Amino acid sequence: MDWRSRLFGIGATAAAFLLPVAGLFLSWQAVRPLAAPAEPLVVTLQPLAAPPDPVEEVPEGPRQVEQKEQKVEREDLSEPPKVLTPLLSPTLMKLETPAPATRVADPIPETTAPKSMPAPPAPRASSDAEASWEALLLAHLEKYRRFPAAARARREEGIAFVTFRMNRAGQVLSAIIARSSGSVFLDRAALETIRRAQPLPAIPKEKADEFELSVPVEFFMQQ
Repeated sequence: MDWRSRLFGIGATAAAFLLPVAGLFLSWQAVRPLAAPAEPLVVTLQPLAAPPDPVEEVPEGPRQVEQKEQKVEREDLSEPPKVLTPLLSPTLMKLETPAPATRVADPIPETTAPKSMPAPPAPRASSDAEASWEALLLAHLEKYRRFPAAARARREEGIAFVTFRMNRAGQVLSAIIARSSGSVFLDRAALETIRRAQPLPAIPKEKADEFELSVPVEFFMQQ
């Protein structure tokens, strides 16, 4: 057998072997496996959240301003002395020391003697003399009263009460302002009136050797 016959036989054998293989390949290409169906898309619907409650807008009121407690400092409100109205008929205010208390005597046993009649009242000569001396003293002080120019320029008026002690000879032993007139100038002039008027009218004999008085000294523009 020559080489051509061998080659033909080999080719025929190979063809016989390859034909089934080619048929299988062609059949596999013709029938493709069906793709697996896609899984269904599952969508879960969540319930919508309830809308929030509407917020009511409250109109803003006026701002309250905190009131701070104000500390009230107590000031020393010294009331100025009152200016007294002029006295129509000024009288002396006597500041005599009270008389010492007398010892009560033991009761006297009653007797059968007739009771004595009460003595008639003593004459009022002493009280009348005292009243006349007071009037004389006020009239004497009136002569030595001087309205101070500084108070007149400021149109200051008032009454100053002066308390002073005098002896029987009419000399002033001490003098102070018992009640101010409200003016330094008027108070000073009132003290000067008492000192300037020395010697004062003598104290009555029935009085003590020293006597303390309080007299009003008036200062008004019409005087």
